[in-house]
Amino acid sequence: MTNIPALCAAAFLLTTGISMVLRQVATTAEQRPGVLAVAWLCVALGVDLVLFGFFPGEPISGTAFGFRVGGAAALFLLVWQGCLRVHKQALAMERPAELLRQSRSEATRLRAQLADASVLRQPERLTTTRIHRYPVAGRPDRHLGVITGDLKNVDFVDVWVNSENTDMQMSRFHERSVSGLIRYEGARHDASGRVVEDCVADALARRVAGRTPVTPGTAISTGPGKLAERNKVRRIVHVASVIGEPGNGYRQARALTRCVTNALREAEHPESPGAGTPGGAAASIVFPLLGAGEAGADPVDTARALLTTAYEYLASDRPVSLRAVYVLAYTDAELSACRRVLGTLSGSRGARR
Repeated sequence: MTNIPALCAAAFLLTTGISMVLRQVATTAEQRPGVLAVAWLCVALGVDLVLFGFFPGEPISGTAFGFRVGGAAALFLLVWQGCLRVHKQALAMERPAELLRQSRSEATRLRAQLADASVLRQPERLTTTRIHRYPVAGRPDRHLGVITGDLKNVDFVDVWVNSENTDMQMSRFHERSVSGLIRYEGARHDASGRVVEDCVADALARRVAGRTPVTPGTAISTGPGKLAERNKVRRIVHVASVIGEPGNGYRQARALTRCVTNALREAEHPESPGAGTPGGAAASIVFPLLGAGEAGADPVDTARALLTTAYEYLASDRPVSLRAVYVLAYTDAELSACRRVLGTLSGSRGARR
């Protein structure tokens, strides 16, 4: 005969147990083993009561937790053990997916923090002139280096490289660029500082008259103007490293390696016809990070391409007059990028002066 009270109790226990399990599975917090054990206990008791409510005379026996049991206790323990085992297996399968979700959430949070930090952390301008030198393997008389600070304080380098556009039009005097600085410092001024002779820009205009735009990578020498007196510069090498596009500004030329190689070769010419430069090949040259200013190129990629090309040039077996190739670093970020590349190329931490 059907046992109605047992079935009612079974319904209550099953409803309670299943509800507790579902709440635990759905929660985002860590699940509590004690609550789950009680939940499955209710389910096991409910199943036990259902079967014995409908089939009170059926004998049931089995093994649970290593013991041989029979009757209602056997059914209860078998169901409870089975539920716990299945639930543990389900949790084990769910764990990798949960870890993946947590990892993605953490990655998103870290990306947001890095983005905020990059906005807040602006590169710091370096005001002190320092030289970081790195040897060239197998060439003890040659080295690469990084010069920090303002270019106009440099008075020990023969050739200055000017990163120019393919139209070979120098920047205005007061623009924050190497081109503008070279143009102003190389000009002749009156007592009030006003430019009365645009020496370098005029010399460049004469060199390229009727031949612009030039091919990216083209390197052209001019005299240094008044920089010869103020900074002991022997020559300016203008290299077409940026390309202008109407409405889009400037971008770095893709032929960056060619820009560097052509500038180095131009500096080594004993004399550049029509440039008005003194005879004799140069022993030292300084580059800005070509295209990493107004053209907005990545300074790390630019430093890697520029310094790798210069290192290979100095390390070659052919005779070269250049003994030192420098890169100018205006900011701490540019210095860090250059030093990482040079440390990798030379296997040295560099010597600072």
